Amino acid sequence: MSFKHLAASIEQLRVTHHCRETRAVIGGNQPLMVFKDANFVNFSSNDYLGLASDPDVIKAGNEAATRFGVGSGGSSLVTGHSSLHQYLQSLVCDVTGMKRCMLFNSGFSANSGVISTLLNNDDLLLQDKLNHASLMDAGMQTNAVMKRFLHNDMTRLEKLLVDTSAIENRLIVTEGVFSMDGDSGDLPAINRLAKEHEAWVMVDDAHGFGVNGQGHGSCTAANISPNILMATFGKAIGTGGAFVAANDDVIDYLTNYCRHYMYSTALPIPVIGATIKSIKLSLQTWRHEKLNERITYFREQAIKAGLTIMPSDSAIQPIIIGQSEDALKVSDYLKAHGLWVSAIRPPTVPKNTARLRVTFSSNHQLSDIDNLIKHLTCAIDLLHRGTL
Repeated sequence: MSFKHLAASIEQLRVTHHCRETRAVIGGNQPLMVFKDANFVNFSSNDYLGLASDPDVIKAGNEAATRFGVGSGGSSLVTGHSSLHQYLQSLVCDVTGMKRCMLFNSGFSANSGVISTLLNNDDLLLQDKLNHASLMDAGMQTNAVMKRFLHNDMTRLEKLLVDTSAIENRLIVTEGVFSMDGDSGDLPAINRLAKEHEAWVMVDDAHGFGVNGQGHGSCTAANISPNILMATFGKAIGTGGAFVAANDDVIDYLTNYCRHYMYSTALPIPVIGATIKSIKLSLQTWRHEKLNERITYFREQAIKAGLTIMPSDSAIQPIIIGQSEDALKVSDYLKAHGLWVSAIRPPTVPKNTARLRVTFSSNHQLSDIDNLIKHLTCAIDLLHRGTL
C-alpha cells in the first residue's frame, strides 16, 4: 500500500507524546473561552492587548467589508492592493520609523519569502539558535550558507563575523521577543556588531510589535533601525497577516522577485480595516500599563509560590517541565480546573525542555492569575510526588 509510513509515523508520535491535533474552541482570542461546552480561562492566546475582540476593531473590520467588500479580489500586483492596503503600509511606516513597507499573508510567508529571495549561493545567513521555525526553514531552503550562534551569544556572533569577513552579503537574523522563552534579542549589541562588520540585520518582531516601545516595537525600544523588519498582525494587534519594512531597494526587489508575495492573493479587506484601527489602539498607554501590571503580578506571585520561572519580562512566561509526557499531565490538570495552558513540546522547543507556555492579556483579571498560580503549584507538586 502506498504511503503506509504515514500511519506508522503518527503512531510513533503518539507513543512519544508528541502527536498534535487541532481543537475547535469558541473565543480562543479572549480570556474566557469554551471547548466542548466547558468554560476555560485562556492563558495560551497571543492577543496580548485584548484587541482581537475589541468592539472598535470589530466595527472597523465590518465597515471596511460593507464599503469595499470582503475578498481583495486578486494578488497585490494585479487588483488586490487597495487604498486601504496602501494606508496600512503608510501607518506601519509611521509607527515603526521604517521607510517602506509591504504586506504578506503570514509571518511564515514573510520570513520565508524575504530570506529565500534576498540570499544567494555566495551569501551568509547568521541566525540565533532559538529563532522561529519559519526563519530556520527559510535558511534551510535558501542556497546561502547558514550558521547559527547560541542564543544571544554575542561573542560567538562576533567570531562568526570576523571569520566570514570575505563574504560580501551577510544577514544576521534575530527576534525582538522570542516566542518560546519570552526573552528579548540583544538588539543593541547585534546592531553594533553588524555596523562594525558591515553586515545587515533582520529582526522578526512578531511578539514585540504592538507591545514593546509603547506599541512601536522592539527596535524602537532598543533605539535601533534594522535593515529589515518583519512583524505580524496576529499577535498583539489581534488580526492577521504580516509586514516587511525596509528601504526602497529591498521593497522594490521583493515586490519584483519574491514569489510568496507575487503569487498570493492580498489580505482580505475586513482584516485590513480592522488592523488599521487596532494598530492605532495599540499605541494607547493604558493598554500597556494593564498588561505590564499583570506580567509583574504573575512573576511576583510565582516567585512567592516557589515556581521556577524564566528571565522574561514579556507577556510570554514559560514554565519549564522537562519531559513531554509530564508537560501534558500538568496541562491536563489545569484544564480539569478550568485553566487553558497549552503544553509546548519538541520539536517546537529543544529536547527535555517541554513547557507550559503561559501568556497574558491586558484583559486578564488578577483573580485569574491567583487561580492559575494555585493550581499550577498544586499540579507541579503532584508531579514531583509521582501522583499526577
